Amino acid sequence: MDTHYTAVNHDSSTRTAHYISDTSTISTFEYEEFKRLNKILSTSEQLAFFQTYLQNIHAHESLLFMEALSELRHEKSTSQVESIVNRIWKTFLAADAPLELNVKNKESVGNYIQSHKWGIMSKKEAIDVFKEVELEVKIFLNEKILEFDKIYNPEKIMSVHDSSYNKYQKKVVIIGGGFTGFTVASILDSMPRFHVTLIDAKDSFEYTPGMIKLLVKPEETSSLRVRHNVYIKNGRVIIGYADQIINDAKAIKVNDECVPFDYLVIATGSTYKSKLKSFDTSSLYRLSELCSEHSQLKKAHSVLIIGGGLVGCELASEIATHLFPLPFDEKKKITLIDSHDSLVQRSSIKQQTSALNYLKQLGVQVILNEKIVDFDSEETNSYLGSSGTRYSGYDKVFLATGTTPCSDILQGDGDVGFESCVDHWGRLRVKSTLQLDHWKYKHIFAGGDVTNVVEEKTGYAATLAGVCIARNICRLEKGKAPLSQGSKGTLPAPSKPLHGIESQGGIGRQQLSSFERTFAFLNPTWAALKYFDEKEFLSIVQGEAKFIRAAIGKKPRRLDLPDLYYMHNPPSEDIEPFTMSSVGGQDLLLQVPATNLSGSDMLSSDEENKYSRELCNPSPSTTWSNEHPKSRLSLELACANFIRYQRHQIQPSTEKVKIQETSRRTLDSEKRLYQTPSPSSNLRY
Repeated sequence: MDTHYTAVNHDSSTRTAHYISDTSTISTFEYEEFKRLNKILSTSEQLAFFQTYLQNIHAHESLLFMEALSELRHEKSTSQVESIVNRIWKTFLAADAPLELNVKNKESVGNYIQSHKWGIMSKKEAIDVFKEVELEVKIFLNEKILEFDKIYNPEKIMSVHDSSYNKYQKKVVIIGGGFTGFTVASILDSMPRFHVTLIDAKDSFEYTPGMIKLLVKPEETSSLRVRHNVYIKNGRVIIGYADQIINDAKAIKVNDECVPFDYLVIATGSTYKSKLKSFDTSSLYRLSELCSEHSQLKKAHSVLIIGGGLVGCELASEIATHLFPLPFDEKKKITLIDSHDSLVQRSSIKQQTSALNYLKQLGVQVILNEKIVDFDSEETNSYLGSSGTRYSGYDKVFLATGTTPCSDILQGDGDVGFESCVDHWGRLRVKSTLQLDHWKYKHIFAGGDVTNVVEEKTGYAATLAGVCIARNICRLEKGKAPLSQGSKGTLPAPSKPLHGIESQGGIGRQQLSSFERTFAFLNPTWAALKYFDEKEFLSIVQGEAKFIRAAIGKKPRRLDLPDLYYMHNPPSEDIEPFTMSSVGGQDLLLQVPATNLSGSDMLSSDEENKYSRELCNPSPSTTWSNEHPKSRLSLELACANFIRYQRHQIQPSTEKVKIQETSRRTLDSEKRLYQTPSPSSNLRY
């Protein structure tokens, strides 16, 4: 553990003793005391800045601990509470934990967890276990926030990202930042007609098709997460849990805030027993879990995989074909168990046979018609099958069984009755148009794993649903009837698994040439999203790739603000001054890049980003000469004109586009004519 962080946290712990002496007083004004902290935790961009600041001073463990507690507070499944408690203990409080905190009550927390090992711990009890540690961490973070605000000046940082909406925009609220939510937000956020608010427990979109490879061989993988505020540039991102639909289905309650909407998209997805899907708020906390899983896998001699669907088979294949480095076993002994009489049950018989033969050739022991009825209830690393066989002694166990839809938002105690919209499996009933099957509300949509649509529940299917929902919202805005999915350019939901390598029963990912990758979407046996990484997927959905229509269907046409808006808001002739907090001579806004865990820059390469980086961060070795005042004036006008449009977050009309393009052309021409090396000078405006 870093000594600097230990010393700082130790000082905080000393001060905490005084506060804890009167916890009743703390509870009275705790909300106001930690209001700024709660604001940071619920705002994607501020959270990214604050997390980076804490990383720089080696104190980010405290922030990740708070995020872990938030996940515990909102866990609905009693069976998962104990698992989350144990993870928090092993990650933050146990001796030599990977993100160990220097707090006073670690020993008492450990003793309590150990004494309740054989009992059932309620969520309230679990939260109370960490109560004093939480208070100590909150006080420490409050101190760091004061330092952070002085240095980073958040008021100026956030000024260029105005997430407010005007009365002419239609408010679209999206619950869930998975494939469906990401697709709808990416399409509608760029349209001036809409103001998009995305509500998600995570700060990022997670590209799940890359998770298996990342778990087995992270050194070969870049795929993981992309922050929501990278693709939601004009709207708002709220990190939190949506509680209730209220006000006659015109608003939603989240983080004690009432968020109004004209359209609601429920894209909450599903939970999964394995670690391949996660609701961890930050990428850092998610990475800590994946690193732990990978470390356990490397050390294992034998591996048990429960579940023989496509995910379980993919996982078995990746492990079996990977050579682990010395001193670990290069090859693992793998056992795959499934309750059906074949693997990949929803595939054709030919594919099922090919998958079975392929895994056997890799040395995987496949056991069929065996249902696990006791999942290590005695915590002895033992699993009981329906045949009476007990499977024990495995060094690493992966659960790749079915999903559970996250439909709690319609099963809560809001003032709107949605009981009839949830089937007995907990899935949301939707119409063919993906509108909620409700007699009254036509402005609520749902897509992805949470719905009762008969489809192969994959990221690709959820993407197609997102395109259909975005089109139907646009059609309703134009006074047209919504489309059934699969009609008029929208692609139908895939009813069967979309496979990879056919000779292997759809298991695996083909190595394609650049030419083949360009046309891969035209292949009817396209393997869901396995051919692509997250950057390629983003370009596909955001419209920067070729053959988009063949890939995900016809996207809606752009909808501008109504003419009434431009009548009341003519283009302003005043140029607003542009100020931005700066640290170390660099633009702070660009110091927190939207990256995946490999460090690759995930910012879109569109023209606005290109020009904003060029204008806000001129090269220190090359600048524009001051000897040409006319050139200087036109340059500054171009800069200010561009930034004004960017700050307003409103897409200009045709007339505005001409002005903006003229400014950019002026900028290009002036740079070419008057660019001279001048290391000592710099452009300022």
